[in-house]
Amino acid sequence: MQASDFLDNGDPFFNLDDDDNEYHDGEVEPLPPEAQLHVDNSFKTAGGPLARTTLFMSHLSTLTNADIALKMASIIEHMASLQMDVTTFLHFLSWNLKVPVDMKHEEGTIRYARTALMHSEQLPGILKNWHKPPRPHSWGVRTTAARNAMDDWALENVTARINREMRLFAPQLLSPPQDITEESLLATRLKDDIPAMQATQPTFWKLMHSLSCTPLQAKRNKYKSHEPRIFIIGAMLHYGRSHHRCRYQKFLSIYLKASGLAAKANDTTHLFGLTMSQKWIYKGIEQLSDSNRQRMMDDIIRYLWFGGHDNLNLAFKIYEQRANKQSHFDNGTAGTIYIVKDTSVPPPNRIAYMEQRARECKNPITALEIFLKARHFGPRLYEQRIHIVLSILLEAPEFTDWEHKANAALACPTPVQQLPIGLEHATVQHVLDTVHMEEGTQEGNRQVIDEWKRQLGLTDVKARQEPMANRLIVWVGDQLTTIRLRFVKRDRAFDLNFIQRFEQFLEIFGWFHAQIAQEFSMHKQYLGSSENLGLKHAFENLNRKGLNTTSVQGNFHYTFREALRHTAEARFRDVWTVVAGVEELAELRQRTPQELRDLACKVVDEYASTEALVKLRQPDKSRSAQDDLFDLSVQFNRDTLDFLDLDDCIRTGDVGRMEYLLPRLLFRFHGGGNHKYAHELLELMQGLWREWPDDLKSFVMRFCWLANTTGKKNSFLAFDMVQEHNIRDIKVTFATLGPYATWDYIKRMSASIPTQRKIKHHVEREFNHFCRGLSHTSPSHHEDVVKLQGKYHEAKAHVFKPGRHLTSNNKVKDVMALGSNPKTLQAMIDRWTERRLTEKSDKEIFDDVDTLVQRYKDSMSVRANKTHTEPSTSVAQN
Repeated sequence: MQASDFLDNGDPFFNLDDDDNEYHDGEVEPLPPEAQLHVDNSFKTAGGPLARTTLFMSHLSTLTNADIALKMASIIEHMASLQMDVTTFLHFLSWNLKVPVDMKHEEGTIRYARTALMHSEQLPGILKNWHKPPRPHSWGVRTTAARNAMDDWALENVTARINREMRLFAPQLLSPPQDITEESLLATRLKDDIPAMQATQPTFWKLMHSLSCTPLQAKRNKYKSHEPRIFIIGAMLHYGRSHHRCRYQKFLSIYLKASGLAAKANDTTHLFGLTMSQKWIYKGIEQLSDSNRQRMMDDIIRYLWFGGHDNLNLAFKIYEQRANKQSHFDNGTAGTIYIVKDTSVPPPNRIAYMEQRARECKNPITALEIFLKARHFGPRLYEQRIHIVLSILLEAPEFTDWEHKANAALACPTPVQQLPIGLEHATVQHVLDTVHMEEGTQEGNRQVIDEWKRQLGLTDVKARQEPMANRLIVWVGDQLTTIRLRFVKRDRAFDLNFIQRFEQFLEIFGWFHAQIAQEFSMHKQYLGSSENLGLKHAFENLNRKGLNTTSVQGNFHYTFREALRHTAEARFRDVWTVVAGVEELAELRQRTPQELRDLACKVVDEYASTEALVKLRQPDKSRSAQDDLFDLSVQFNRDTLDFLDLDDCIRTGDVGRMEYLLPRLLFRFHGGGNHKYAHELLELMQGLWREWPDDLKSFVMRFCWLANTTGKKNSFLAFDMVQEHNIRDIKVTFATLGPYATWDYIKRMSASIPTQRKIKHHVEREFNHFCRGLSHTSPSHHEDVVKLQGKYHEAKAHVFKPGRHLTSNNKVKDVMALGSNPKTLQAMIDRWTERRLTEKSDKEIFDDVDTLVQRYKDSMSVRANKTHTEPSTSVAQN
């Protein structure tokens, strides 16, 4: 870009807006060609102005200062004789003289001299000395010279230049305040805009960079970048000139609102020009909600989709009480719609599902079939157990730099059915408007589903039209949600049509709550005491608080899951030392990968399997030949591997292995007395192996079990956990506070939650990558594990010692053995089948209520007429 670009009369940015305050008188006055900064090479040729100046300087350099002073005095005196001085001469030389047309020679002489001055190498030195005359060191008083005039002139020119540059960059920041969409906000890229500002506003950028740090700091600094700070200052100045240049203000306003910035604090940042006003933010959030609702409606028309919901408990605090205003807790429901953008997937067919269900519902799965499935799935689960045991060893600090980790003998088994990863496979979700409805009851769930249908535009007329008439909608929830929806279906089984009978919905439980149920079962079974080295012993040694009682609130799930993993890691580290006959795990670095795999097989076979327990519990063994503590350790290791296996396949996205774990989960829930989740697993297995068509089974497993909101590897989570994250964002992360935090406002802003979350992550990526990441680093747990391992080693928990007995209070039931008892398992299946089989109507009547009432009246009238005209016949017959 040349300087002449800033001075072009045709510059479109000189057409100023009404609210632009950048105009200066004479700023766009055309300059003569001599003022252009382009240097013509002809000036330097022989006889040219610059060549003559060079010749003169060469001659003068041979003279003494006295000679030069005489020449200068002579010139000044001659100018005085002509009634001119240096000031008047420079004044007229600087384009302030209009030479008559007929004085061509004189005009050429003047232009020739002026050109020589303007392009001479001496001009910068002349101007520098005018601004700050040189003087001998510590001698005399330095004259002011032209400093004041030149400072004013420089300030005026720098200001004018910055104004021109800002007008050139203005389109980069233009964004109508009323225009706010997710796409426009996420398109704001600091890494693209910073170079653009550097190129378009070079004067401003150099000035700000020089002010942001001293030369010494700039030389010393190796990590900090001043670029974001300078750019935001520029954006604030642009916003002060025109409220239309607000692209970054809108961007930061939504981010700070999503980060919990208070209204008073936003008023301050708005005063600084950093954010938009609080009123705009409220309107902007609602506008984002509206655009997200419209996007959701477009998506459910174009793509396949399913949904889910869960209850929401909010605390409303009142600081000035009134009779009708008191602090209280209130219940609502939050729902989410998930979009499947894979257009190659066939939609689940409701009619095909109902037909197959009608055929197979009287053919329930049996205990024998479940045992056969467990036997079929066993070899693959066994390989995974070996890999888990190996991973505990290889992830230990003692093996951090072991060179054989990539050996094929230590590789992870091939996934059974791995879900794809990548940004194109990231889960797309839309948050429904949160409603003030209690879904804790059967009637509440019916009302909630009706509300979701209303928000989705699924009126009865639209629902019975193609393509929705034949489509089956999968709905994910916790166990209470699924059972209540089944109750709604049962109670409305004889309604007039499939819509009123809720037959277009297929309810399935979420795996997050199934994990919690598994954790509760493990906690109930193995809490124990210090005597039997139960979980309570581990919690006390690890100093983990709040784990003696189970809870579905707070961070119990995360804390217990972490403590259980650390306990399992400590136990298997101890088993490795026992099996290998070593004192420290570091000694195993000398073994080959195949030797370690063989040892891992031995660990699973002899210290973490049902087969090992069967050998320990042989009926012919005397009581004195038994070791209760070793038996309990083997049993705990076996059951913990099931927990670690389920956690791993959910995290990695192997839904095929999740199906393989269904029989073992059923045995645990049945044997542990959790009949509700045992029934849920029976419902799922009945669907997968009996009642669901192949396309429905594939759809549920591929799209309705696990979500991946980032598309990254090992980032899968259950859909009911995604729903819990949305509830957390509504209640905490993007909470609405203050006296206007009503259910109505929460409802209006809920749909904007996904966009607020994206903008928050986007801003942190754009700005925070200069200094820090997006999450905290977890503290090392190695010391905790080693401490607990020492306790197990000291107690010889994994060494068989006959005659070591536990009291009846410290013994632990084997719920897997109880749950896999064929008789009790089949009895439980029979009870479930008996309650499950219900008759239902297959009518499809869609007449409105008035028509049905009139039809009923007509039938009653016909019946009354028959009754009135037929008595005589009846008497005669009698």
